[in-house]
Order: sequence, then structure tokens, then C-alpha cells
Amino acid sequence: MINDDILAHARQCAPAESCGYVVRTSQGERYFPCENLSAEPTMYFRISPKEYLKALAAGEVV
Repeated sequence: MINDDILAHARQCAPAESCGYVVRTSQGERYFPCENLSAEPTMYFRISPKEYLKALAAGEVV
């Protein structure tokens, strides 16, 4: 389930902010976890534009 994937990623990244995209694909909604590139990852998040393009190539980013 997508919620489980998001929560697992958040736990893995803690205490830093986790980040990622939910993408609607032909197989249904999928979570694409991303690396947090922020200089202050416990306060902010920053995602590479390449990660967005990767998610966009897989389907509709929602």
C-alpha cells in the first residue's frame, strides 16, 4: 500500500525530512522516494529536478 511505502521512507529518513512524489501510473499510484538535498535536512527539503523528471516520465505526478 502506498501509505506504508511513504511511512517506511519517513522512518528511514528520520530525523531528516523525507521527500518524494506520488505518481499515477498504468499500474496505479506509486510512491517515488527522493533524496533530500537540503543543507538543513531536519528543517527543509530539496529535491533534484532530475528526480522530478524521473517521476514525470513514469506517469502523472499527483
